[in-house]
Amino acid sequence: MNLSLIEAFNAVMKTGSTTGAAALLGISQPAISRALKRLEDTTKLKLFERSGPRLIPTPEAHLLHREILDTYVGLDRLRQTVARLRAAGTGTLRVASSAALGLSFLPKVLKGFLAKRPQVSVTFEIANSATVRNLVASGTHDLGLCADEIDVSNLVVEPFIATRGICVMPADHPLAREAIVTAEMLDGASILSLAPDDTARQRFDEALAAAGAKPHIVVETQFAATVCELAAQGLGVGVTNSLAYLSGDFEARGLVARSFEPAIPFRALMILPPHRARSRLVDELVQVLERERDLLSQACEVRFGPAQA
Repeated sequence: MNLSLIEAFNAVMKTGSTTGAAALLGISQPAISRALKRLEDTTKLKLFERSGPRLIPTPEAHLLHREILDTYVGLDRLRQTVARLRAAGTGTLRVASSAALGLSFLPKVLKGFLAKRPQVSVTFEIANSATVRNLVASGTHDLGLCADEIDVSNLVVEPFIATRGICVMPADHPLAREAIVTAEMLDGASILSLAPDDTARQRFDEALAAAGAKPHIVVETQFAATVCELAAQGLGVGVTNSLAYLSGDFEARGLVARSFEPAIPFRALMILPPHRARSRLVDELVQVLERERDLLSQACEVRFGPAQA
């Protein structure tokens, strides 16, 4: 069965006559009659009872017509989907991020992205880096931002940003008078720190050991922004990521930040699912991400120095 036979049959069922079908399709009435005859020959079905000029559809014709209508609905849906893809990708994005970039940085990015793509729907999840990795590797999310300690197998991985570790504290803390906080200065201090499995925390521990400093770890947490929140409550000196401090606007809340020596880099990755071509929407989101990333990276470096001394 070719499409022209189906269209002729559908037009007859719609209009009730070969004359009406011919007018609907813009072809001759004999062409419609020939098409019906060929369709009956091809399908081996009797589709119409002929009573003079009238055509009376058989039960088989009605059943076939219902199937054709369902097919046309599917074709219309396919055409609409193609139009949406051509205009704006799939129309949905699923993004996951660690808290350091997810709490303040990514909301600003999404604001800029959705201003240009208001018809797009975004699912946005904040989780620890291991969970972000699993969401993207499984293919349920289109893009993720996370710390560099993850297992990078079965992923498309790109370096995203590297910033310097800092110490944060209330303005009345004694270390707030220092231009730079060194590992030696933290001997005996109350420390708010990232979790032991964090690579930046491990570098921090190595710096303390090399300096012979033995601080008191008051709170351990997975999230750099939480370190800033705890320090703002006066619970101690926080060792955290400069991007969490700047993007979270903690300085406006009176939290003081100082560069830490020796330099501890915090590195984040952009990860994507394997074996999947990037959609047009993902490409557009990445462009906004990289533009905002460059601005934040520059602000961190100007304020606290390069990630790696």
